[in-house]
Amino acid sequence: MELRIFANLTAMCVTLLALLVTPGFAGDANPRTPVVKQLPLDERIVYEIPISTDAPTTLMFPSAPSALEGANITNNPDAPAPVLLSHLPGRYYLSVRALTPDARATLNVILQNKTYIIRLAVAPQPYGSVTFYEDRIAGRSAALAKRATPETLLALLDRAKSHRLIREQYPEAAWQVEHRAPNDKTQYRDFTATVEEVFRFDPEDTLVFKLKLENTGGTEVVYQPQGLAVRIGNRLYPASIADASGLIPPHAETTAYFAITGTPDGGRANLSVKNSFNVIVPRVTRDAHLIAPR
Repeated sequence: MELRIFANLTAMCVTLLALLVTPGFAGDANPRTPVVKQLPLDERIVYEIPISTDAPTTLMFPSAPSALEGANITNNPDAPAPVLLSHLPGRYYLSVRALTPDARATLNVILQNKTYIIRLAVAPQPYGSVTFYEDRIAGRSAALAKRATPETLLALLDRAKSHRLIREQYPEAAWQVEHRAPNDKTQYRDFTATVEEVFRFDPEDTLVFKLKLENTGGTEVVYQPQGLAVRIGNRLYPASIADASGLIPPHAETTAYFAITGTPDGGRANLSVKNSFNVIVPRVTRDAHLIAPR
């Protein structure tokens, strides 16, 4: 049955709250942990989104949808439909959850005078969240370049540093940031670089890394913060910004933060926090001068 979805603010607020506190939303370290996805917007594609009865799937868009059209989907928990939708007008995101084990539905999202077709179906590996982004083939989009200013990147470093506090006090803001603690280690001759945490900020196409630098030798290690980089597969991604001292004292540990944004040639990278990261820490020789950030 075709359904035109209208907003009932009170009912939707209650529904959204119920979905956000559904047990298991944050995910456990097991095969049923919801998957996080980033997908380019293309009105020629029919998106297949797996969902579940256990937890909501949140869809994030670059701007607020102007209209929603659906089949087998409802915004009223008491209405007979296989899929429940929660959305507030003007918000950039919506959430869906299956109400039956074999639920299927179709949702048409009207965004900037274009229609995007999304098919929803229960599957063993549901998506926990999907972020749709505007993809510009010819290099980095103007919007991305504007969002990746030095001031913005500094703000992202601050958000990464305070992520734990934000998650405790403002969980509705924290869940929009992908987070993982991979503990990937890169071993150097007399020190180790460990990726303790990595954060993804999708609108800025930026990954922020928290490093633990451990010096096991008897002499200090001097490195160049601006030269920090990450190798993923066979590609190297240099730091777009860094907050690091450039010095690891002997037999000590220090913490460093840095970010990578997009691809080296200026396009979107859409890198996942689930990658394996090899950290490049360029040493400074004894006779060289350390360039301190201004």
